[in-house]
Amino acid sequence: MTKTLILQSAPALRAQWLDTCLASVEAWATQANYAYRFIGDELFDPVPVWYLEKVAGRMPIAADLGRLLWIKQLLDKGEADTVVWLDADVLVFAPALLEIKPSSSCVFGQELWIQKNVAKGVAKGGKTKWQGRKNVHNALATFTKGCPVLPFLIEVILRMMKRVDPDFIAPQMMGPKLLSNLHSLADFELMPAVGALSPDVILDLAGHAGLRHGGRRVAQASALQTLLGLQTEPLLAANLCSSLLAELSPDAQTQQELMMTAITALKAHPEGLAL
Repeated sequence: MTKTLILQSAPALRAQWLDTCLASVEAWATQANYAYRFIGDELFDPVPVWYLEKVAGRMPIAADLGRLLWIKQLLDKGEADTVVWLDADVLVFAPALLEIKPSSSCVFGQELWIQKNVAKGVAKGGKTKWQGRKNVHNALATFTKGCPVLPFLIEVILRMMKRVDPDFIAPQMMGPKLLSNLHSLADFELMPAVGALSPDVILDLAGHAGLRHGGRRVAQASALQTLLGLQTEPLLAANLCSSLLAELSPDAQTQQELMMTAITALKAHPEGLAL
């Protein structure tokens, strides 16, 4: 049997709800008979010093490279035939159904990013119009031994970082933005079952859709329903996008409560989330 290893990393100081996500991935790995490895700040050990200096503390950008270098190292050492990276804020809520069986040498997650359609504004009855944008995300990144894409991505990221102005490094430049642009040419294998939830979808799950309107509930269509209507298959796991917590609430305790409520709602669907 091909040995599959699940790799994750998180800082020692982290929000409590992230521990629930990490535990869900480790439990799923055990259930699926995958090896599991957790690392801390050593994620950044193989990242060149000049790269770290240029990102100037923007560690998610450093992590985009660090995960690839770690995956290559594990594959080169023969510690696994397939390495699956999952971000610390990915929740696996349908573990019995989630399988990683790549039909190509690499697989990435597919997100349907739901946000307000500003152009269409608000329809009659005060209901918000939503739009979904399909992107590639690297909260799930799977590579098999001998994958030609992995060293290519590492080289491209290093070249891009050398030439970019440090004042104009976009947050997702070396991750989702790069992969989405390459996908339009290379047609990567994607997993719609491992998606990403925008803040509006998380608020729907938590039952606080009107929270960002001064705590006053407003009548609006469901961002969650929009997402599920665009899904080509049920969601089994999702990136909960911890980098956007401030869009939910400026208060850390409120963020914790909202995320745990959303996590509980997702865990109520072990059969997957679909319309």
